[in-house]
Amino acid sequence: MAGITKLWKRKKGSNSGAGNGTVVNGHDEDSRTIHCNRPDHGLFSYAGNKTSTRKYSWWSFVPLALFVQYQRAAYWYFTAMAGLSLAPFAPYSAISVWLPLIFVLVLGLLREAWEDLRRARGDRELNNRPIEWHDGNGQFVEKRWRDLRVGDLVRVKDGDFFPSDLLLVSSTGPDGICYVETMNLDGETNLKARQALEVTWGIDGKDERKLKDFTAELLCEGPNASLYTFSGRLKYNNAELPVGPPQLLLRDSSLQNTGSVLGVVVYTGHDTKSMQNSTPPPTKRSRVDKYLDKVIWLMFALLLAMATLTGVIIGIRTKQDGTDIWYMRPTESNPYYNPQKAAIVGIVGFFNGLVLYGYLIPIALYVSLEVVRVAQALFMINDIEMYDPASDKRARVKSPGLNEELGQVDTIFSDKTGTLTSNQMDFFRCTIQGVSYGKGTTEVERAAEKLGMPLGPSPRDPRPDSTRPTSRTQSVDNAIEVDTESLGPENNPYKEKGFNFYDERLLAGKWVQEKSAESIRFFFEILALCHTAIPEGTPEEPSLMRYRAESPDEAALVVAAKQFGFYFYKRTPTTLHVRESLRPGDPPRDQVYQLLDVLEFSSLRKRMSITVRFPDGRLLLLSKGADSVILQRVDRKRSGPVAETTRHLKLYGEVGLRTLVVAYKVLDEEEYKSWAKRYADARSIIGKERESRTEELAEEIEQGLTVVGGTGVEDKLQAGVPEAVDRLARAGINIWVLTGDKVETAINIGYACSLLRQGMDNLIVSLEGSEARAIEERADREGWSRDKIQEGQKNFVSRKLDDALQLVLNGHVNPRGTSTSERKISVSESLQSALSRSMSTKSSGANLSRNASKNAAGTLTRNLSVTNGRHSRNPSEGKIGVEMLPLVDGQKVGSNGEGLDQREWAISKESALTQSRKGPPAEPTEYALVIDGQSLAYILAETVLQERFLEVCINCNSVLCCRVSPRQKAQVTTLVRKGLGLHRLCLAIGDGANDVGMIQAANVGVGILGVEGAQAAMAGDFAIGQFRFLERLLLVHGRWCYRRISLMILYFFYKVCMMGWIAFYSNIFAYFSGNPLYNDWYASFYNTVFTSVPIVVIGILDQDVTPAEAFRYPQLYQSGQRGELFNFKLILWWLAISLYHSAVIFFFPLAIYSGLSAFRPGGQVAAAQDFGAAMFTVLVLVPNLQIYLAFHYFTWIHHLFIWLSILSWYLFIIVYGALPTSWSTIAYKEFIEVLAPSASYWLLQPLVVMAALLPDLVFRSIKSVYRPSDYQIVIEQSKSKRDSQHQV
Repeated sequence: MAGITKLWKRKKGSNSGAGNGTVVNGHDEDSRTIHCNRPDHGLFSYAGNKTSTRKYSWWSFVPLALFVQYQRAAYWYFTAMAGLSLAPFAPYSAISVWLPLIFVLVLGLLREAWEDLRRARGDRELNNRPIEWHDGNGQFVEKRWRDLRVGDLVRVKDGDFFPSDLLLVSSTGPDGICYVETMNLDGETNLKARQALEVTWGIDGKDERKLKDFTAELLCEGPNASLYTFSGRLKYNNAELPVGPPQLLLRDSSLQNTGSVLGVVVYTGHDTKSMQNSTPPPTKRSRVDKYLDKVIWLMFALLLAMATLTGVIIGIRTKQDGTDIWYMRPTESNPYYNPQKAAIVGIVGFFNGLVLYGYLIPIALYVSLEVVRVAQALFMINDIEMYDPASDKRARVKSPGLNEELGQVDTIFSDKTGTLTSNQMDFFRCTIQGVSYGKGTTEVERAAEKLGMPLGPSPRDPRPDSTRPTSRTQSVDNAIEVDTESLGPENNPYKEKGFNFYDERLLAGKWVQEKSAESIRFFFEILALCHTAIPEGTPEEPSLMRYRAESPDEAALVVAAKQFGFYFYKRTPTTLHVRESLRPGDPPRDQVYQLLDVLEFSSLRKRMSITVRFPDGRLLLLSKGADSVILQRVDRKRSGPVAETTRHLKLYGEVGLRTLVVAYKVLDEEEYKSWAKRYADARSIIGKERESRTEELAEEIEQGLTVVGGTGVEDKLQAGVPEAVDRLARAGINIWVLTGDKVETAINIGYACSLLRQGMDNLIVSLEGSEARAIEERADREGWSRDKIQEGQKNFVSRKLDDALQLVLNGHVNPRGTSTSERKISVSESLQSALSRSMSTKSSGANLSRNASKNAAGTLTRNLSVTNGRHSRNPSEGKIGVEMLPLVDGQKVGSNGEGLDQREWAISKESALTQSRKGPPAEPTEYALVIDGQSLAYILAETVLQERFLEVCINCNSVLCCRVSPRQKAQVTTLVRKGLGLHRLCLAIGDGANDVGMIQAANVGVGILGVEGAQAAMAGDFAIGQFRFLERLLLVHGRWCYRRISLMILYFFYKVCMMGWIAFYSNIFAYFSGNPLYNDWYASFYNTVFTSVPIVVIGILDQDVTPAEAFRYPQLYQSGQRGELFNFKLILWWLAISLYHSAVIFFFPLAIYSGLSAFRPGGQVAAAQDFGAAMFTVLVLVPNLQIYLAFHYFTWIHHLFIWLSILSWYLFIIVYGALPTSWSTIAYKEFIEVLAPSASYWLLQPLVVMAALLPDLVFRSIKSVYRPSDYQIVIEQSKSKRDSQHQV
């Protein structure tokens, strides 16, 4: 640490223990000095411990919150129009324009204030938490978190959270050990051990003198966001000692299973690592919102064109014949109508038009959208069908602005463990010294068999009956035969959480009678020792003992060791305690193993090891890890049963088990002493060099291993996963699984959960196959450099992608290659056949059947995507399902009972060319791409390979990415999201901290409220308790929200455009003078009162089909993917309707009133304000009644608000007209004295309504008969079914 060394010398004049010349963060200013138990009071100006997550302060709230509001371009327009209303030439009064704008802005500010106050309330609660603080006199007193300073000595008790980042001084646990839970930081629920430096163990909270006299100086790195690194030196009692992550207790983590600890405050407030990591999630906007912005700009362009036309015409007419129009007073000094200054008149006319036609852009739409989205979110949260009783969790909605995105999802990226599976790991099978143990069928096997795809034995193994599949699985060595009716997982008397193994050869102590008893004993000893699990419970009650492990599968292995007589019950920093009970009835015997080193598991290492001294004095290295990692480090001379273990683990993976290899190494005493010294030196290094150096030494000692056996742990599928995946696929959604499992495991999990299906060709791109290994073998023989090896592997991956692309494009139906708009030309056979079967069974549905026979095929052909080509989900009736068999020589072979081979392609050039020569198949072929993390690493590093990879994926129905890291998950998600463009929407779902990057990279992120913590749920836009709830979230709520929001926006533009067109018509007849036809308050309340509530109710409650029908016909979901309900054509259609309706509303009353010689009972003709009020009446009636034509689902709530909105107009004109003329102006007693007594006024209303709505009614009726939409067919079919049931 050069920087720390310089600082240390400068402050203390000594360079002792400077630390190998490494650096903390590379700069002096990035380090800090802390005087322990002597808090900083301004000497170094370190931050206080008070934290705030608020977006605003009291003085910045109004300007910053308004800045957030004005990020919408429409708000700038509304404000500009309000400013123009202050001009003397404005057609409307300023207050009628300003009040709606102020109302919208105040609502937005109140929402921002409410959210910020919620954050402030949480901050206040956190900052006021109590903590025991050392007062410097040997006593602990209560203090608030916010008052802590760097250097304070505090005491934290069991179950409490750490108030800041602390340096662990001492613990009530043995040897300075304490246990912390970091779930709030990384989502992991396992406990992690932290240990104080030995020199400070004796400083406890009981000895006042030691507390008072304790002083030390800590020099450490400055604040940073790295949760897993920390380096520094502690100078105490004239000694300088290195400190690292094991001595750091992070804020937001909690103390567990430890009485109390003492710690020194290192980082406070926003300098703590948790706060350094609390970056805000990425801002996401829905596609509908983005498209709405474009529509707003289009309407603004239209508005500018209309205003420009108004200004030009009035300028020209004023110059030509302005003096002849006496009523405009051209001869007087009139600056707004002076024939001598026509240009100024035109400019005034332009701005006048902007205000007059300004209702083309609806300000009320934004408020209505926010109200509707919040209400939709409340319905999702309170949906009892998405309540998970096991975890007592409801759905959560964090981003209501993305509600409609749930109805347009095209691709789903899913984690496997904890998302598709339950993350409940059970020890299920094992292989020891080449012998496989464990009976029964896994859940994956049962699920596959239920779907007609039972797993079978390898074709190289003898089969009891080669003519038909069997539900029995045989081990490779034929030593055992497993039958689903025998004892096993379903009726296992030894079953407990984490253990579902049954084999009479090993259970109940019978393993001691086996020929390889010593090897079996050693295998279970390794399981009992090689882990970092922490026991919770008393040694005298093994059945109640629980293990807090880094992962559920590690806990399952420790539970398995306990079941076989090796009961791990105690851990100290230097010892492991195991109680052996080898035979029933034998007295237990406690064994103490000396723990020397722990080489921890990481996603990069994919293995963990310990060095341990056995009670008999043997010094061993024990390892367990992924087969791809352990087998590379095997001693060629003393390899153990590598071939048999590999074959067994491959079979385990094929039936859905998670596998590990167990190995060991006998250590030479002198060799170990040398290594241990170098390892201790490496651990004392401060800075980034420590990690790389310790990894090199771990790699050194983990060579020359001997395989003992392997394990198979079952991760059960969540309930309803296969059905949910099947239904989502039939909805036209492409599903990707990104997992860390091996290829074989992922493939068979894919079959079990319906991701892979019968007849689907699986295209495998993997660097773990025989061809890829041949490259490595050649590299070993020829001594290739590392760069040349990587170049060869990259070329191999590129060639595989080329072969895959040629295969999926040559003569096959392209299920994903069409654009979103092109999907309209494809056929949904599954929905069509389901409807035809249902309609043909009942005579009462004859009329519908006739119509459907004529029109449904064409409509479905136009609207729904291919299901037999893209997601053919209907298995052939009466046929035996295709078996899933192991990969053999690059292919997976099976038989469907009729001699038809089904092949799973491991891609090769020969297969691609052969397929090309054969020409297109009779039936469309489905493809699934299976690719591993090593191949992805090369793809993600090169743009050309990314494009090729994306093209292959688009043409595949399913994609499985195996052996991928969390970073690769996020990279793949980002690649696909950007590659698919704006027309396809990606959703990511996961349950752990390793899924956060993927969730944030997708258009929509969904977190599972699982057992791996809440970090994924906190990072997601939505959160659910189980994967199966995703289908309801998408197919029901998502589809409804997309439909509601889309139709709501279209309807809003329809009704405001009517007012805009009418203002333009009236201005024509007013000589483009800008004089309004009606009172300005009519227009102000038009969007906010008279017509807004019914469409808001529809935006909250509208349903076209029921949830049951949405599940029965998931193809209906594809309307959102195609953007059928919100697109440019529909916008033009609704604008055309508004243009026609506005013409009828304006010119129909104009024709009637201009032709009447008398309007009032006294014989007076209609005045302009009379015509305006009468016309405005039908302007309120038509859009409210149009709802009955445009929508299909109505309840008493809909009817109530529609008619209340109409009634509100009549009440308003009565009450407003009764006000003094200074307020009501031209509306004074307009209804009571003028309109109500006139018969023509009441006759006008039904005539205009019928003239406006009748053509639309006829068109919609014809369309529903001859070109019905998908949902209309479903609705009619359901009505037919209900009618037939009533007749019966």
